[in-house]
Amino acid sequence: MRGRAAEIADPGEFEWEVVWEALKTEPPDDSSSTLTQELGLDQEQEITQQFGDMPATEFSGIRHGRRVALRIGVVPSALRGRGFNEVQVEAPVAPFRVRDDDGRLIVEPGAVPEVEEVVAGLAPAPATWREVVVEGGPDGILARRPVTAHSQGYVYDLWLVERLADRLGA
Repeated sequence: MRGRAAEIADPGEFEWEVVWEALKTEPPDDSSSTLTQELGLDQEQEITQQFGDMPATEFSGIRHGRRVALRIGVVPSALRGRGFNEVQVEAPVAPFRVRDDDGRLIVEPGAVPEVEEVVAGLAPAPATWREVVVEGGPDGILARRPVTAHSQGYVYDLWLVERLADRLGA
């Protein structure tokens, strides 16, 4: 399954380890200390946070010609006060918002048809899509969910933001 993420029609059918393996784009590098090196996210940095007690970690790199960042433990505002995982593809797209509703992804009104098409192909999967929100716009596509929603949910989120970026021609 290694490197075959494009062949996955619906990642909710698979355990996260299978999707992780499919998302790998790089050969193993024994000298790398970054957990996500095989995903092409070979840069690791600590993020100092304004609203959190602990630093977050960002793994970033270039995947399929686009800059991608995975952020673990981000506290986006004082109001929420809890950690989130984020996956961002830096590729400008038409604005849209997708959110979870009891395991089914819902596209909010105003999205381009391509977003609807991607989401329509995904079966409800409460464990996979729990509490995820995906937003697209001029800065790219960002998926965010609480750390506690699914400890490896970012694996599915990476698959989704890249699928959306591909479909939107970003």
